[in-house]
Amino acid sequence: MSNSFLTRRNFLRTGMAGLVGTIQARPYAQGFTSPFLPSYVADVDGDGQLTNADIQTAQRAVMTSRGFKLTPNTGFDFRTDVFGRGETNQAAIDAVVRTIEHLGQGVPEIPRPIIVAWHYGWHDVRQRPLLQQTVRYLEGNYLSADPNVEEGFNQLKNETGITVDAIGWIPPRITPTILPNFRSGYFSAPNALTRHVALLYENTIALPTIGGRIDFRSPTTRKLLVEDFAAMAGTLIEARDRYQTRVFEINSRPVIFIFGSHSWCLNQEDDSEFQILSNSISEARRTFLSAYGKLPYLVGEELLQMAATEKPHPNRVSRARNFDALYSYHCANLKTSAKTFSITPAYSALQQLRLVRAVSAMKDLRNRFTGTRLLIIPSLAGGFAKHGLPTLSTTGPAYADFLTRLNHYYINTYLRGEWFNLLGTPQLPAPIYTVGSWNEEYEGHAVLPAQFNLALKDSQLQGFDFALAIKQVFGWNHYAQRNIPGSQPIPS
Repeated sequence: MSNSFLTRRNFLRTGMAGLVGTIQARPYAQGFTSPFLPSYVADVDGDGQLTNADIQTAQRAVMTSRGFKLTPNTGFDFRTDVFGRGETNQAAIDAVVRTIEHLGQGVPEIPRPIIVAWHYGWHDVRQRPLLQQTVRYLEGNYLSADPNVEEGFNQLKNETGITVDAIGWIPPRITPTILPNFRSGYFSAPNALTRHVALLYENTIALPTIGGRIDFRSPTTRKLLVEDFAAMAGTLIEARDRYQTRVFEINSRPVIFIFGSHSWCLNQEDDSEFQILSNSISEARRTFLSAYGKLPYLVGEELLQMAATEKPHPNRVSRARNFDALYSYHCANLKTSAKTFSITPAYSALQQLRLVRAVSAMKDLRNRFTGTRLLIIPSLAGGFAKHGLPTLSTTGPAYADFLTRLNHYYINTYLRGEWFNLLGTPQLPAPIYTVGSWNEEYEGHAVLPAQFNLALKDSQLQGFDFALAIKQVFGWNHYAQRNIPGSQPIPS
């Protein structure tokens, strides 16, 4: 991908026009009427160019519908469903034509965003307790070790815009079936070549905790952390060398998301423990490098902590500096005293405010090992419905509106102000978001299958509401057939 499309003149000329569809969502979001699409959505054929071929592809698919089974109806081309409604009509074709005429042919000014979803491998039995199940596979319960299920999941993820699978990684000493399940299921799927892989390190399960926190003064904790980094390197080596999957990399380094890193350090006022933590991360990085041949790109779950106050505690800042980027597992942050929350414009404004505060808090932060600034990766998780906690509920249209508003802020304010010159390079190949889990059945923010998701209210699309809202805003997963700059390429 050339960097020439990111000249400042070109951005100022076409960037705002290309974002019209981001600011003002198409039909299905509420209260918006713009006829324009984001340029990466108008790239219907996914070749990275806006051309007449995109228009012709859309025209061939007019008046076709998806249906809401796992496999689309015969003749339906999911690439042309630019409104995320499960159909291609004349309005969709007109939107593609108008957008390309307005922007002109050429490379879209903003690369298609990279969408990350958590993918879990711990489903070992078909019948699971109701209180541990908030969503189900559209054709019944499933096993993580089944490559045919994973093949169907991959087809759906590519159709609905999920780019990267952050697979839930737990060491065999804790759950011995997880990695064998991934090997026989996810990694062995016939269409695994279309998928990019990152890891989600479930460290609050993998490491001993005291009251929900992890004591890094403990030699056992430090030893297990280093062992886990070596083992995670091994899993990514398998993904890279043994299977068809491609490893997702940022700045040519394999990506590891860490769940619950804000729990690191039992004694939050003990500066020495935070120094011990940094030393432990340093050793873990070296161990990973020795095994994999590259340093890991570590994404810590610190974003809400950095946005919690005007000036984060120095030890929070110290912990954050161990990471290359920060994210939040989900953005609900619900209080147990509440009953029900909904995704509304006010809720969206709150999440944007948190991003604004995080941007301010992190403006001068640099990774302690590389000296580079920390990237913010926003969470766009669509709900939260864990039993015993308040439910964050939403509908498909409300979720699409939420995605649209945060996407606009992130691209047009944060990336333009902080990362503009690097966008489209291996250091930031495209805007990156997490959208919660793909197949988690406990916390309720699964993208799909969502027909029985307790957070999804008034389904209009037979359980595809979250998935097609993502597709509406970001388009289908072009990276199934294209390379991501800096990541493992498609084998020639």
